[in-house]
Amino acid sequence: MERTMKPKIDFTKIKNALPIDIALAHYGITLKVSGPRLVGCCPIHDGTNKRAFVVSTDHRAWHCFGDCKRGGTVLDLVRALEKCSLVEAAKIIAKRYGLGASR
Repeated sequence: MERTMKPKIDFTKIKNALPIDIALAHYGITLKVSGPRLVGCCPIHDGTNKRAFVVSTDHRAWHCFGDCKRGGTVLDLVRALEKCSLVEAAKIIAKRYGLGASR
């Protein structure tokens, strides 16, 4: 029996290729500029605190300081919004933006 190898997903390539604000725009999430960051209500837990969800585009990271306390990279954002695994989030991003997902 011959085993087929699944291609390994290059998570670093995917998270570095897609700016987090582009992903936010795809989901219709609008945030306000506050100094070097973007802030708004958390789209993950549908929060109402207008300053709880913070995005650092320079660091390509986000964090909710409200109820869900989640954060991470664009991969984690898509995973949370799509309610899927990290692997599935990587595949979604790769397909949606025409990025090669494998190494």
